[in-house]
Amino acid sequence: MASKWFSSPLTRILSLTTGVSLLTLGINENENGCILIGACLVILAAFLFYSSQKQLREKSWLMLEAIRNRDYSFRLPTHGFIGGERILQNTLNEFGAMMGEQKQLMEQRERFYEQVLSGISSGIIVLDQKNKIIQSNPAAARLLSIPALGTLQQLERYGEDIPELLGTLPAGERCNLQYATSKGEVQLLVRASVMQLGENTVKILTLNDIRNEMDAKELESWVKLTRVLTHEIMNSIAPISSLSETFLQRKDVKNSPIYEGIRAIHETSTGLISFVDSYRKFSSLQKPSPEPFYLKELLLQIESIHLIPSHIQLTLQIEPEDLMLYADPNLIRQVLINLIKNAVQAIGERTGKIHIRAYSTKEEHILIYVSNDGPAIPEKEAEEIFVPFFTTKKEGSGIGLSLSRQIMKLSNGSISLLKPESNGWSTTFVLEFF
Repeated sequence: MASKWFSSPLTRILSLTTGVSLLTLGINENENGCILIGACLVILAAFLFYSSQKQLREKSWLMLEAIRNRDYSFRLPTHGFIGGERILQNTLNEFGAMMGEQKQLMEQRERFYEQVLSGISSGIIVLDQKNKIIQSNPAAARLLSIPALGTLQQLERYGEDIPELLGTLPAGERCNLQYATSKGEVQLLVRASVMQLGENTVKILTLNDIRNEMDAKELESWVKLTRVLTHEIMNSIAPISSLSETFLQRKDVKNSPIYEGIRAIHETSTGLISFVDSYRKFSSLQKPSPEPFYLKELLLQIESIHLIPSHIQLTLQIEPEDLMLYADPNLIRQVLINLIKNAVQAIGERTGKIHIRAYSTKEEHILIYVSNDGPAIPEKEAEEIFVPFFTTKKEGSGIGLSLSRQIMKLSNGSISLLKPESNGWSTTFVLEFF
């Protein structure tokens, strides 16, 4: 209580006024006692004023240190202060409360932006002036097929020049990244932008998967084209087939020289109708009816229909064995049958193996690898195998793989071909369900 009384502004004012009065009285009356007491009181007032200023400087310094450390919970006492000092103490307290509110608002905004970055499908990488990653979102790691993205040097696995290419990409420019991963070929479009963040300049890289987008647009175009062509061809061929069949039933035609010609016309038109009808499946695929099912049970059902001859060995590796897939089992069965048939045809008459492996990733994506040890698909043909009507087989229709790709798109998935021997097998198709 005594220290508070001595340090209060009222004590300093009373000491100063009383000391000045006694000092003046003592000088006028030539009273040494009054002079001595008055001088002591003036000195005491000066000391108390200096002590008060020192405490104020110490409090201000402590407040500045708290602000530097982003601690806005400080509060200065206002009790015992009057006048300007009390106003100053209140002002500093209001400033601290205002900064605390701003800090909470900034933290809320940071959490909001983090949620936004986590929810978008585009990859975001923020680099400082030394090309160090200071922030990235989960989509960037997913597009780059990396569990966690820490440095650009992690991308050297896809090409030694990729880190330098991204680090030196000018603002406003873009580049394409194309490389192979365990899931197939990846093609990314990277855009660079620059912004000022405080006193530092940061570079923002935006990554987008353009391969899937291009595949989707290409597939949509093929479906529209096929629908139009099959409609027009069927409208033209159906009357020919019907009329030729009618003529073949007439008695005057059966024993005439034109019979064989009409029969050839009928057989050709009938075969063409059957041929066009197979392409109609590509353009009028049924809407999937997804349901949960055990993948191993589906593979065992496919194995039981004896698609694979005895000289080819089929092995299954399902991890775990009760792995479930949420999709249309009938459509997925068709995709797997197409891939197994292609593998059998690739192996041919020689002894060979077909290996199917399936597992779930950390992102809860289901991956199915269908591999065989037959001859690898040539690089030029590998670029065209998913194009509708493309085939290297004499009796092939060219819709098996393109139909499989369409089914995977409708099933919220993708199908891709790995490079030969990238996983120990000459040919591997990867089905990925997101």
